[in-house]
Amino acid sequence: MRRRQWLAAGCGLVAAGATLAWLWSNAGLIEDALLETPEAYPISTAPPYVVALDAGHGGNDSGACSGQAKETLLCEQTVDALYRLLAEDAFFKPVRTRENGQDSSIQKRVDRVAEQRAAVLLSIHMNSDPSTAQSHGFECFPTPPGRKWSEDSMKLAAAIADQMGQAGHRLRGSSGIRFAYYSGKRKLIVDAEDSRERTLKSFGILENSPCPAVLAEQCFITNSADRAAWTGTEGSEKAADAYYRGLCAYFGLEPYAARTPPQPTPPPVTESWP
Repeated sequence: MRRRQWLAAGCGLVAAGATLAWLWSNAGLIEDALLETPEAYPISTAPPYVVALDAGHGGNDSGACSGQAKETLLCEQTVDALYRLLAEDAFFKPVRTRENGQDSSIQKRVDRVAEQRAAVLLSIHMNSDPSTAQSHGFECFPTPPGRKWSEDSMKLAAAIADQMGQAGHRLRGSSGIRFAYYSGKRKLIVDAEDSRERTLKSFGILENSPCPAVLAEQCFITNSADRAAWTGTEGSEKAADAYYRGLCAYFGLEPYAARTPPQPTPPPVTESWP
C-alpha cells in the first residue's frame, strides 16, 4: 500500500468479525494540521441534490496495486459509472472533486465540495491486504461520532452498505460500517457499534468535509474473486448501481427506473358553441 500523505487507502488488515484492531500504517495524518474545513453553507433539502464524487488518489499516486490493477484507475472507473447514473436522474447533480488522471490535495477536494454546495460527499477507494489474498468484502467509513455531520454520515453509510449487501457483496465486520482513527502511524479500526467519541483524527477528507461524507472501500484488489466481481466494466457498473441506490435511499427517493413517469396534464376542457 503506497503512502498518500493524510488519506489512507487500505483499511482491510482487520480480521473478519473483529471489532477493534490497531494497525500500523505508513499513511498517518502528518499533513492534517494544515487542512482547513471550508466555511459552512446551507445543505439542500430538496432536489436536485448535489453529490460530490471523489475518486481516491490520482495523478502520480496510484494508490494500492495488485498485479496490473491500480486502485486509482479502478476508482475512476466506478466514479465514471456512478456519475452517469446520477446525471441521468433529474433529482441529482453529480460533481467531481478531481478530474480523471489529476492529482489533487485533500484541501482542494474539500474546497471543491464546498464550492459546489454538495449535499453529500462519497469518496470511493479500493482495499488491499498484501499479507493475504483471503481478505475480501466491502466496508465503508462515515464521519466519526462527535463531529458535525456524523449522524447524517452514518445514515448514508448504512444506506450504501445495505445496497451493497443486497447486490451480493460480503459486508465486513458486523455491518460493513466502521470508523477509522489515527495515532501517529497506527490506525485504529472499530465497528460501528463502538460509537464512543474519540479525539483521534480520522481520514482527512472525512474530518474536513463541509457536508455528510462516507469513504467507501469497494473491494479488495488483492483478492481475485473481489476483483472479478467488483472491478472492470461490469463490476464497476454493479458497484455504481449499489451506490446510486444507496444515495436514493438516503434522500428518500425511488431509483429513477422505479419511479412512475409523470402523467401529462390534460388540456382544459372548453365548451364549443355552434
